[in-house]
Order: sequence, then C-alpha cells, then structure tokens
Amino acid sequence: MPSLQLRSASVFLIASVLISASLATAQQPTPPPKPAIDSLMDLEQLMNIEIVVAGSKRAQDSRDVASFVSVVSAAEIREHGYRTLADVLRTLPGFYVSSDRNYSYIGVRGFSRPGDWNSRVLLLLNGVRTNESLYDLAYIGEEFSVDMDLIDRVEVIRGPSSALYGSNAYFAVINVVTRAGSSLAGTEITTSAASFGTYAGRASFGRTFTNGLDLLVSGTYSDAKGRDLFYPEYDAPLTNNGLANGVDHEEFHKLLVTASKGDFSFQANTVSREKGLPTGAYATIFNDGRTRTTDGLSLASLTYHRALSNSASFSTRLHAGRYTYDGEYAYYTDQLPNKDISVGEWVGLELDAARKIGTRQFLTVGAEFRDNFKQFLTNYDPEPYVLYSETRNSSMREGVFAQDEIKLADPLMLYAGVRLDHYDGFGLATSPRLALIYTPTPATTLKLLAGRAFRAPNEFELYSVSPGYTSNRTLEPEHIETLELIAQQFIGGGVQISASAFRNRLTDLIEPSVDPANPYFYGNLASTHSRGLELGLEVNRGHGLEGQLSYSLQRTEDRATSTTLTNSPGQMVQAQLRSPIPGTGVIAAMDAQYMSDRRTVAGNVAGAHTLTNFSLFAPRTLGRFDLSATVYNVFGIRYGDPVREGFAQDVIAQDGRSFRVRTTLHY
Repeated sequence: MPSLQLRSASVFLIASVLISASLATAQQPTPPPKPAIDSLMDLEQLMNIEIVVAGSKRAQDSRDVASFVSVVSAAEIREHGYRTLADVLRTLPGFYVSSDRNYSYIGVRGFSRPGDWNSRVLLLLNGVRTNESLYDLAYIGEEFSVDMDLIDRVEVIRGPSSALYGSNAYFAVINVVTRAGSSLAGTEITTSAASFGTYAGRASFGRTFTNGLDLLVSGTYSDAKGRDLFYPEYDAPLTNNGLANGVDHEEFHKLLVTASKGDFSFQANTVSREKGLPTGAYATIFNDGRTRTTDGLSLASLTYHRALSNSASFSTRLHAGRYTYDGEYAYYTDQLPNKDISVGEWVGLELDAARKIGTRQFLTVGAEFRDNFKQFLTNYDPEPYVLYSETRNSSMREGVFAQDEIKLADPLMLYAGVRLDHYDGFGLATSPRLALIYTPTPATTLKLLAGRAFRAPNEFELYSVSPGYTSNRTLEPEHIETLELIAQQFIGGGVQISASAFRNRLTDLIEPSVDPANPYFYGNLASTHSRGLELGLEVNRGHGLEGQLSYSLQRTEDRATSTTLTNSPGQMVQAQLRSPIPGTGVIAAMDAQYMSDRRTVAGNVAGAHTLTNFSLFAPRTLGRFDLSATVYNVFGIRYGDPVREGFAQDVIAQDGRSFRVRTTLHY
C-alpha cells in the first residue's frame, strides 16, 4: 500500500502538473521540427552517429567523448522487450547483472561485489543524480525511477568520470534520457500480462503546445504474485521442505512529470516498490510472508540553460530528493517483524559554464553543492520494543571542476580535466583525467585514456549499527586508476568494429569483514587489479537485418592473494539481432548473453550459462496499437547468481522460461 511519503510525493507531482498545464493553451500542439541533415554527410555514417550529453555535460558525437560509449535507443528497448534497466545493461560490452531476488547488481569489467548497492556506478536521470544519500544505491530493477516506455535513450560512459561528477562515477556513468512530451503527441495507454501472475498498466500524456511548453505526465502500476521457489538448503519439515510459497510478490507504482519551455526545464518523479523476500536471508524465518522491503525514491529538479552566444553557455540546476526504506524481517513466529528504517533527504545546486576559446579550445567549468540535511538509520523490534541502533546525521559535500578540450592538430584532441571535492569527515579528494583522441579520417577514431576516480564511504558504511553490523567512522575513500586504449573503425555499409584494452588498479576498497566480536564491519580492506579486452561488431544499415556482437575477456584479482574475485566472470559474449519480417510490418528481435563461471563467497562455482530472449513487435497495428510479445530465457536454462554473506544459499537460482505480452494504445 502507498506510504504517507508516497501520497505526499503524489500530491506534489499533481500540483506540478497543474502548474505546468496552466502555462499551456488549448490550441493544437505544434509538431516538433524535423532535424536538419547535412547533405554533404554520408548517410551511412550519419546513421552511426550517436549523440550523448553525459560525456562532457554537453551534446557530443560519441566518437568525441573521452570514453568507450554505448547508447541504447528507445526503439531497441521496445523491439527487444527490455523490462528493466538491468535488461538493457546486461546486453552491453563489459557489463553483467546479478540478483539476490530483491535487488539487481551491476557488474562492470569483471568487478561486482555482491550487495554493494551499485554504489560504484553513477546513475543519472536527465543529468540528475539518482544515487541516494544513505547507501549510494542506484536502482536498476523494477524499482528504477521511470517506466521503460518513457526512455528516449540510455547513455553509458565507461571508465572513471569523477573529474566531472565526483563520487560514485567510478566504473561508469549511466544517463537515462526520457522522452519529450512531443514524442507522445497525445495519450498512450499500455497494458501487459506476464508470467508469475504479473499485470501492469501505464497511462501517459504528452504534448508540445503552441506557446512552446512541452509537457509529459505519466503513471505506472504493476503487481506480481511471483514464483513458488524451492531452496534445497531449507529442505526439511520445519522449513516447509524448502518450498517458498507465495512470498516472492512485488508491487510498484511510478509517477513522472516533465515540463520545459524556453531556457527552463522541470522534472519530478516518485517510485514506491514493495518486494517479498523468499530466500530466508539474514537468518529470517523461511517462507514467512511478513519478511518484505518497501523502497521509495522521489526526485525533483529545476534547470535553467542559456546559450549566451554561439561560443558560450551557462546552466544551473536546483534539485532535491527523498529516499525511504522500510524493511520488515521476521525472526520469531510470536513477535512482530524486526524493523529496519532508513530516511534520506537532500537538496543540491549545480552550476556549469562552457566557452569556446579561439578555434582550438573549449573550456568547461562548474561547481556542485549538496546538503544531506537528513540521514536517518534505525533498527528495532516493535513489540516488545527493543532499540538496536539509531543514527541521526547530516552532511555536506562541495566540488569544483574544470575540463579543457584542446585541438593540438586537426586530427588530434587533448582532454584534460580535474575536480576537487570536499566531504565532511575526511576532507579533500582530487580526481584528474587525461585523454588523447586521434581521428585521422572521419571513419577512424583512436582514444588513449587515463584517469583517477574515488568513491566516498556512505552513511551506512560509516555509521550503521544493528544486529550483525557495527560502525567504522575511520573509513577513507576508495580509489581507482585506469588506463585504456580504444579503436573504432567505420567500414561502410553501416558496419563498425571496435576494440578496447584496459587496465584498472583499485586501492583501499571498502569491503565488509567478518570479525568474531563484530560480525560485520566495513573497512578499507582490499586492493585489486584487472585487465581486459573488449571487441565489438555493429551492423546498422537502417533496413533489413541489424545487430551487434561483442566479446569480453577480463581478469580481476585480489592483489594480496592473486585469486580471482567472487562474482567475476572471465569471459562474456553478447549478441543482439533485429529484422523486419517482410510483408507483415512486424519486427523480430533476439538477444543472447553468455557468461563464464564465477567464484562464490563460499569458494564454490556458479556455472557458465547462456540466456536467449526472443521478441516480436508490431507497431501501429490498426493505426493505433503497438503489440509485442517476448519470451525470456527461451531454452529454460537453469542458472544462479552468487550472493553475499547473510544467505543460507551460496548461489540464488534465477527465473527459467517466462513471457510477457503488451499492448499500447495511441490516441
């Protein structure tokens, strides 16, 4: 059921809609202008140009970004039937996803610590940070901030970007860009049904009015009964013979409002999700439906962007957020569940300015301030009341950065950037970045990248005290230093090949440690290094068969023991194919991901596996309907993901074959 915080956020969003709509007129919307095409540019090359804004906080051709970049479009999301951001990420070179049946965790280039809350990746929504203020958690499952149907593109900037963004921009920056209201030009109603008793619906309205206001309003609701699951670790009469019945349920609702006019843009969103925990994690009673978590995240921002001239621009953004977590953990049959409560509230201000200097230099500078004015963590038994921990804190962080793009020669560009951050508790952190980009021809790009990034210890790691956890207020930031060489070649005929070789060195990693006196505490306990190679082939002719194929070879080791990290695959292969079916108007799409085996925390192995998904998408059937059907894990492969300490299972089994059917009405 919606919490009081969700209802407050909903009222806020409704008020935002009314304020935005009051600026509109009742006249018919003005159609968006068609993009201009340079007649001198080769059309095949044009189709392979991908524009991103997260690489340097301004629109750029991805080939000019100091990173190995991937862009996933709205068309790909629709045609492949991607349900979540996790589905998108697992198709990209170097990325993989694991799950403990409550949250999904991002792995990048062989590094994924089970239960790290995705804090080593910065997740943006239209440039606004979504990592919350207590765990630095980034949602990529159903609890992600917006409906997948509302995404225009997903920009993935690999490598350290703390020189622009500060903490959490460690392995990658992911920027999710939502659709404009003009792309709807009216109303969309979506309904879907899927395996395990899952039903969902979405209602969206979008329009650009004659006075220039672009407005989008959308709401989504979903309810899933979930699977009945068997866990051999609990195969005993007192634990229902290992059967978890009806405790894998999930329910969520999302609201989104975006509005823009002239130099101003506004966005607000809220999401709430309740998820049952079927695994008996953290020594809770197995198969007890009272064990569940409820997550909530609300974000709002107002942005002003002004082009001062053809060579200069200025932007500022005021943003605020609220994160809530309510965990109920049943430890005793005759007592109410233990309560684990977290509330984080914050406001922030960002300033960015850019100026072209002469014909060979482009300078970007900026500053950021964030006030985490409420950071509350508590754990207690409600009846009889026993308080185990309570932390009430606040903190502030400030950062300034500068990046200079210097054209050393016509085919050679130098990127040099640095950021200085100040955090309450440990002081200053410096993040430099250098890059050389060489483009001898429009079809060839070579990049040499070097950078350093950091992740600050979060509130939970520093201060949390609860059954099984103790605080460590002496934590320092962890760091990563990277060196990477990238080559991209456009062959022609819509074909592009790419290769990337990288080396990462990670120091002072913040990791949980088992101690006889204190079961868990976080410390700067580890250093690792990794090396890898990523190869890619992309075919995009704009018609007929299209697709991508990538291969990743990587090794990530603990520097002290030279052993491969847990949950770190050595090889991955990802493939996507898409083709219209002649004479039908239907698009068939397939994606497949192979992952080699991974070590588990207990020293066992989660076996290698290949997942294959198949989708059919029929756009504008009868002029108004989009129809789609997707089968996931087509061949019913049995596989599992390693999990952290706190589970009786070493590997958590994932879903077998499942399906989803959807229809979207446009009017």
